[in-house]
Amino acid sequence: MISKDKHQKHPPLARPKIGHYHRSEWGIYGTTCAKIETFYRSIETALQGKARLLLVDAEHGESRKDTCFQTGVKQFHLAEEMAWNEYDDKLEHFPIDAVFVNGNHYPASRQIVFLDPKKKDSLHRRLAQLTNVQILIKESEEQAIFDFLADKITPETLIFTQADNEAIQALLQAEITQATPPLKALILAGGKSSRMGEDKSQLVYHAAPQELHLAHLCQDLGLKTYLSKASNFEGDTVEGIPVIKDRLVNMGPFGAILSAMMREPDTAWLVLACDLPFVNGELLQELITTRTPNRYATAVKSAAKPFPEPLVAIYEPRAYRRLLSFLSLGYACPRKMLINSDIQILELENDRAIENVNTPEERAAALAKI
Repeated sequence: MISKDKHQKHPPLARPKIGHYHRSEWGIYGTTCAKIETFYRSIETALQGKARLLLVDAEHGESRKDTCFQTGVKQFHLAEEMAWNEYDDKLEHFPIDAVFVNGNHYPASRQIVFLDPKKKDSLHRRLAQLTNVQILIKESEEQAIFDFLADKITPETLIFTQADNEAIQALLQAEITQATPPLKALILAGGKSSRMGEDKSQLVYHAAPQELHLAHLCQDLGLKTYLSKASNFEGDTVEGIPVIKDRLVNMGPFGAILSAMMREPDTAWLVLACDLPFVNGELLQELITTRTPNRYATAVKSAAKPFPEPLVAIYEPRAYRRLLSFLSLGYACPRKMLINSDIQILELENDRAIENVNTPEERAAALAKI
């Protein structure tokens, strides 16, 4: 008889910590739609080149009978409106750093509130949506805060006037920058090593098994480091280094990356294959420095090769859904995703550092070079 306490209706998956649309989002409340857009455009202009922003707003003209959206110069027109709900808001994932929402129409997890007397009643009707007022903007220092907002203003709420626009912009930029996902390392050490004839993760090039050598390089850079292992691996650690076991069986590096993201969906992962004996700390530090969090990934590419190296790369949390989308199309190749996505490239003049070793002959040649 199976104990009810052990029954689990759904598989244990960590859910990403996002609001209605994004990890960094603010609803703008308390003033007219025109002023909300003007405020947003001022933020957008101030942060141009520093952050990618998105405005969520309602249509203010005549209601459309079709659906139109645009990506780059390509427009998509549907004869009828698409069905949409709050899960679609979360699933639609843009390569952006923050979302601003017109609070006159839609809620967001954090709020910026204007004290506009002309919109006082409108703001009062949306009182239940004011769950985390981060910024309050008064018309002047002397203006009194509306009585009904008393319970919504906390010691953490920052109060400005409309003349403090530059200070507000600086604050939002700092908030967006600080929201950069933490970076951890994932050493791919669960492959079958069929061409080598023995486990590549256990080969020694630098006085320790390769999986530990790479793990120590990452730890020396201050990264929490994990070893990726096959689903049937016994044990939860190797020499004190935690293990993430494959949850997508027989899917190689693609499945290993997704398994790490299933465990920690709010983490960016520096992914390293264990068949790279020439990778060094200098290269990894340069990759970390080059990291661009508002792209899907940051990957190393040799100047002599046309495509990026998917197993010397940093995958941002936004890549989680991108990888799953490619999987739904029948592609389980991380390079395919990188080639066809908005990523940052670190190009190397010398490809020695990313030279991989897959056969006994290549191993002998590598040892001779080392």
